[in-house]
Amino acid sequence: MKKDRLYIFITLLIICCTALTGYSQRTNFVKAIGRAQKKQILIRWAVNQPRAWKLSNQHGFEVVRYTVIRDSVILRTPERKYIGILKPAEQSAWIVPANSNEYAAIIAQALYGESFEVSSTDKETILSSINKGQELEQRFALSLYAADQNFTMAQLAGWGLTDTDVKENEKYLYRIKSKVPSGQLVIDSAAVFIGLKDYKPLPEPTEVLAQFSDKTAVISWDYNSLKDYYNSYYIERSSDGKNFYRISERPIMQMSESDAVKPSGRIHYVDALGMNNVTYYYRVRGVTSFSEIGPPSAKVSGVGQKILEYVPHITKSVINEAGELELSWSFERAGNALIRGFTLSQSPTEEGPYIPVIQNIPATQRILRYTKLFPTNYFTITADAVSGESRTSMSVLVQPVDSIPPQAPQGIRAVIDSLGVATITWAPNTEKDIYGYKIFRTYVKTAEPTPLTDTVYIGTTFTDSVSMRITNRKVYYTVTALDQRYNQSAFSTPVAAVKPDIIPPTSPLFTKCELTGNEVLLRWSDCHDDDVASHVIYRKSEEQKEWKQIKKFGAHTSGEYKDADVAGGTVYTYTLVAGDSSGLESKPSAPVSIKVIRRPGDITVNAFDVYIDRQNRYIELFWRDSQDNVEEYQLYKAIKGSPATLWRVLKREEKRTVDEKLAVNTEYSYGIRVVTRKGEVSKIKWLEVKY
Repeated sequence: MKKDRLYIFITLLIICCTALTGYSQRTNFVKAIGRAQKKQILIRWAVNQPRAWKLSNQHGFEVVRYTVIRDSVILRTPERKYIGILKPAEQSAWIVPANSNEYAAIIAQALYGESFEVSSTDKETILSSINKGQELEQRFALSLYAADQNFTMAQLAGWGLTDTDVKENEKYLYRIKSKVPSGQLVIDSAAVFIGLKDYKPLPEPTEVLAQFSDKTAVISWDYNSLKDYYNSYYIERSSDGKNFYRISERPIMQMSESDAVKPSGRIHYVDALGMNNVTYYYRVRGVTSFSEIGPPSAKVSGVGQKILEYVPHITKSVINEAGELELSWSFERAGNALIRGFTLSQSPTEEGPYIPVIQNIPATQRILRYTKLFPTNYFTITADAVSGESRTSMSVLVQPVDSIPPQAPQGIRAVIDSLGVATITWAPNTEKDIYGYKIFRTYVKTAEPTPLTDTVYIGTTFTDSVSMRITNRKVYYTVTALDQRYNQSAFSTPVAAVKPDIIPPTSPLFTKCELTGNEVLLRWSDCHDDDVASHVIYRKSEEQKEWKQIKKFGAHTSGEYKDADVAGGTVYTYTLVAGDSSGLESKPSAPVSIKVIRRPGDITVNAFDVYIDRQNRYIELFWRDSQDNVEEYQLYKAIKGSPATLWRVLKREEKRTVDEKLAVNTEYSYGIRVVTRKGEVSKIKWLEVKY
């Protein structure tokens, strides 16, 4: 190994890595990662502080493996396997690898060197000027960098292991603990949960780009998305797209991720090309902390080109009386022979994109006119090189005079919710120079609208807050459009937003409730609210718990209703509810009650009939009624010419009876009356039977 070359490499690393050690938190802990391969598991670990690194190298790291899952079942008691205490190999074990591997030399020097230097012929070097107080941090940082680049050397240093005693149907927990006594320094342990089934092929680097210029190519690729896989990368180049070779001996890495220097998310590398006008191909491969090299990225290619030496400059850009752009530019006459001509490009914004609008302008021309202008324009002039890269001028701003306002906005809609939040929407204007809108409100359609914004509003949806306490039901909105010159359109057609109805109607009022014959007469005063839509009468008897709707009227009623569906001896209670067009209901009116008097004629059976069976010598009596409070039925019997006597008393469930004590050629009179639970007695209904 050439020591002077290694010295230069270490010097550059120290300069870059000095930033790496300053940002870490002072808490001491072990950090570990794992990688499953097809037949083995690789574990790699490190501590996060220089002092913890030094002490852990002295005392070692204890590694214990626990088998946690077997055949997809979690073991009740994990199986423990003691792997051992791993320390850096003795100094003598580093002699051979250090002579052939620069990463082994760095780790060995960090672990065992009396001072962290690499021998050189120079008496005064950059390394010798480093503050001795930072020497431990340099040992720490560079040894970890070297271990990240060579997993074999990381294992020799006691900072990694390869476990081949593994099975595909098992999953393991590796616990790595620093053996530094807690009284000397507290260092948190680490763990990795992994199994062979966690193996995944390494991904390809993504978003690889190549930008070519004069004998130079800038290669860049996405770093952030794959930083959990790769810590460094190799760039490979080819001149035929088939045979690739690495352009550097050492992999390329992102050296700093400190809070002070936020990474861009991409790595950039500048490669020098052998010559211009030759196609070069590039691809990128990632390198893991376990020295695995991932698959190549997709190829990118390009050609280095000589940059045109001369650059055009726009010197004049004015609008003439005809509304045309007059544009002139300067360009060295010596460059005329090097270009095909000029191209005028236009964009409505400074950022672009710039679209070519006039091409093939002669190389000797320096002035032109252009008429297809936007309200705001940015122009560039490009000198189109015969060969190599063209050159483009700085952009200039051109704004023609504009006094024509945009059209009034269309499609205005406004909706107010129950909380008083109004949402106003409209269709966007189609003018290219539209800037924004102003929204106006009024509570009276013919009144002057009041602006709701102090500045131009960007967007086509606006929210407003209106008072729900104000009695007006409608709020009117209108919108104007403004262009980039602040020309304002006429008002849009006003649109009315109707407030949601949250106030129920007033309750109607009963004015009379009386019994007229067999009907209950109800009279009331209507609800007179503007939005009243209905009046509904509800009734219940003293035996009912729920109100029952018996009649529904419209917004305006006669104020009178006769309830004929009533039963004597029952107390009825009535209430009246008004409803509005929004479905809200008033509070029920003050209820009114009335008792319907029961007359004796009201308490009777509906039908009373007889069946005579002379062959079997009996008479069957049967009846029906619609009474719901019957206590019993009393039946009377008499022979014609004799007084009637109480013959039988039957329960309310019984609706028939048979008389077998009969004499031939005799006329009988049968009577029935109803006795209610309240003790009321109906009239007797008689039936004459000739047997």
